[in-house]
Amino acid sequence: MPVPSHTLGVTKYQLLCVLIASISSLNFGWNFGVINLPGDVITKCIAGPKHTILGLPSCLPASNIVWGLVVGAFALGALVGAISCTRYANMYGRKAVLMYSNILAIVAAILFGVAVNIPMLAIARFLAGVAQGCANGTFTNYVVEITTPRARNTLGSMIQASISTGTMLAQLLSLRLSTPPLWRILFAITGVISLIHMAMLTMCVESPKWLVSKDRIDEARNALQKLRKSADCTEEFNTLVNTVRAEMGPSAYTASISDVIRGKTPDNLRHQLLLAILVMVFQQFSGIAGVSFYSTKLFGSITEPSTHYSTTPTLAQILTGILSVVGTLVALTGLALAGYFGRRTLMLFSHTSMFVCSILIAVGSIMGYNIMAIVMVFVFFAVFIVGPGPLPWVIPGEMTPIYAVSATIAVSGSVAYTCLFTIGIVFSSLLDALKGYTFLLFAATNLIAAVTLFFLLPETKDRRVSDMIQTHSVGVHNIMQQKYRSGVYVEKEKSIL
Repeated sequence: MPVPSHTLGVTKYQLLCVLIASISSLNFGWNFGVINLPGDVITKCIAGPKHTILGLPSCLPASNIVWGLVVGAFALGALVGAISCTRYANMYGRKAVLMYSNILAIVAAILFGVAVNIPMLAIARFLAGVAQGCANGTFTNYVVEITTPRARNTLGSMIQASISTGTMLAQLLSLRLSTPPLWRILFAITGVISLIHMAMLTMCVESPKWLVSKDRIDEARNALQKLRKSADCTEEFNTLVNTVRAEMGPSAYTASISDVIRGKTPDNLRHQLLLAILVMVFQQFSGIAGVSFYSTKLFGSITEPSTHYSTTPTLAQILTGILSVVGTLVALTGLALAGYFGRRTLMLFSHTSMFVCSILIAVGSIMGYNIMAIVMVFVFFAVFIVGPGPLPWVIPGEMTPIYAVSATIAVSGSVAYTCLFTIGIVFSSLLDALKGYTFLLFAATNLIAAVTLFFLLPETKDRRVSDMIQTHSVGVHNIMQQKYRSGVYVEKEKSIL
């Protein structure tokens, strides 16, 4: 007798669809990490005097501030993508937006290949950001809508695993492709990833929830059955149809970004909105963006910086490559951790650990304890990836009504990309000015994050969204009060593969 579909764990086809959709996040990680190693080659012409190769300049001289704008242009584009694509994902479908956002990335890749000045490079970074910001938010919705509650515990963290994988691949290839004119090819690989993604997305189904919202019932039933293997989908599908028609149907209310920000929603979502914003602010100002964008410069400030250009990777570059590999391995491990530990536990553990690591990085840098500082950068990066890396993208969808999920994620994503843009511009100059003291700022941020989230962040793992909404849609409140600490847990059943 077939088992009820909602009790399933991770099925093979669910996993396949999530893996393919996650290529968008891999591409995000690629663009996030690719800028790191070739920076001085491009802006300081350290590989030799500026000359032309096949009619294109070998380097594009720029100051730290201007290069910071190029770095940050990706985040600015991602901000635009996150805000603008919500309506298109609701109109045309999750899969369609994942598919066609790749076109912008392909255009960006062409611009990377032919850029003759810094503005062209910045425009290419901006377009790549729009594509990946659009896809990243849509990917989060897609995963939530095609997975069972139990599968979501594990697959919900796929976004960070994919970003880390993309960053790792970019930085490892950068070790050999950072010389003129190969840095152009390095940047343009984002277009190749996009072409592969478009081809593979044809193997995935559209979100059953979105199909029901468009009254395409038969397609939705077939998509859900394919995602749930041979399980009995009757109960889950009927619940899906009733829920979606109430909350997402043609006559149903869908909150706009303005509605959510102004509090003009049927439920009081002030707490959910504040939490969605804060976890993203703490994510970016934890110090991780500086480590990701400028790890080569950071390691160079800790170790003996290279005084001349060489095609042989420097110690700082090698450490950057190793850091990205460690990050990917930890992210994959984090998929398992997310299935066992609560969101609240992982977030508090990570920010507290990053507070300690930040102090030790600063002490090691100031006092000349280089090995300690380097080891702590690795630990800092690792603990980020199991908590503040993936979970801020997941938490809003686990506390917010369907009618407001897209708008809430758009707001939180916009905040994240704004912070990322700011860090991309100022971190290099901040590191030059404060040197070893830089991470004391991040120690303070992580301490504030741990204390704030202790009082505001409830546990969402294995809890029904309806229960979270009922409990916490009462305005901003201290969740440590007893009346907010009880909750109804989703029954744990044995995973069926």
